[in-house]
Amino acid sequence: MEGVVDSSIEIRRILLLTRLRAAPKGMTMQQLVKDCKSVPGWSVVGITPFDVVRVVLQSLIDDGLAAAKDRFRLTSKGLEYLKDPLKWRLEQVTIGDVEQKLFWDEIYETFDKAYRKLRSKIPTGPPKDN
Repeated sequence: MEGVVDSSIEIRRILLLTRLRAAPKGMTMQQLVKDCKSVPGWSVVGITPFDVVRVVLQSLIDDGLAAAKDRFRLTSKGLEYLKDPLKWRLEQVTIGDVEQKLFWDEIYETFDKAYRKLRSKIPTGPPKDN
């Protein structure tokens, strides 16, 4: 993780924090795995659901957003983090790049259509004498 968080991991972190917020007494690892693996898109190819939860949970503990006692619990810092989407580390640059690419692709497609239409109306041979 080390400062750079992939958006897919950040989404899983937010999901896990949300699950912990809903359980004031905390959750066991087995409960978290069972709860999270039922979420579409949670799984990662080649990694067991247990390991995905473990990696995400460890990142939350390292950042002080969750704590491990007899069960895993949301900390007050985690609650503040969850309430403030500006603190989330989602890669908005990537989203912006995708939107910009789609925008320019649409413009190029529009110009290509207009150009083909214009070319079809222009005679391509020598001028005809009447």
